[in-house]
Amino acid sequence: MAPTVIYKCSKCGMVRDSYEDAEGCEGSHPSAVSVKDLEYRRGAYPFRVSLLFNDGARREYIADDGAYFNGGAIGNNGYNKDKDSPKKHKNTR
Repeated sequence: MAPTVIYKCSKCGMVRDSYEDAEGCEGSHPSAVSVKDLEYRRGAYPFRVSLLFNDGARREYIADDGAYFNGGAIGNNGYNKDKDSPKKHKNTR
């Protein structure tokens, strides 16, 4: 039995009908041309970065690795953004 050949975009994982289609899909995804570290927390890696893509778009990304700092989630600078909100999440106190 011959193995089944699958052509998959290495960036988004979408399966394509041909090698050329998969290559075209890979080429259609913007790539970061520069990365600027904006903020560090404890540890060696930046917590917040800004990326500039080859199509001119700029996006900011924040680490979401489940780490906690002094009892507060690092992802929101140690503050609960819903803390002062009158609208509470279900099943919370």
